[in-house]
Amino acid sequence: MNRIYVALDLETTGLRSEHDAIIEIGAVKFREGEVLETWSSLVNPQRPIPHKITQLTGITQIEVNQAPALASVISSFKSFVKDYPIVGHNVSFDLGFLKRHNLFLNNLAIDTFELASILLPHAARYSLGTLADALGITFPTRHRALEDALATKDLFLGLLQQASQLDLSVIREINRLAARSDWSLRPIFQDRAL
Repeated sequence: MNRIYVALDLETTGLRSEHDAIIEIGAVKFREGEVLETWSSLVNPQRPIPHKITQLTGITQIEVNQAPALASVISSFKSFVKDYPIVGHNVSFDLGFLKRHNLFLNNLAIDTFELASILLPHAARYSLGTLADALGITFPTRHRALEDALATKDLFLGLLQQASQLDLSVIREINRLAARSDWSLRPIFQDRAL
């Protein structure tokens, strides 16, 4: 796995990409266990932050009012992510917000939630925090974009370690079943079969 990946996470005003707005972006570029670079920014959503979001994230209205608008940070963010594979926990949530702005439409998207559901089938829950705890990943600050992106990177690497412990016959069967699909996790298991 000598590839470069970008783990990313967003904090938003709510759960609906068609209605809510981004308030924070965090991303970490990494190769194997090495962090190559990080990128983060608060974002002015141009609307009030619901009280429950401030309670969850600690991000205040005053902070985002002083932050740049999304349009001001998109170019820098695009330059950071480029066409690298994107790793996220429930990545379709984050990409739903970003695709509204025509960002990363063609990047390979790897979902650690989906990967964990395959490799840790008996987990009590599949939240980022629960999985991090289960794998012994240090994750003291939660629901902040850069910290969540760093935890997602560590979870991804921990899951790759789990995958490397699978019997080679299981990996070959997964690859056989996935061979003709466009499954986003297919490259992960192909790498394990080498």
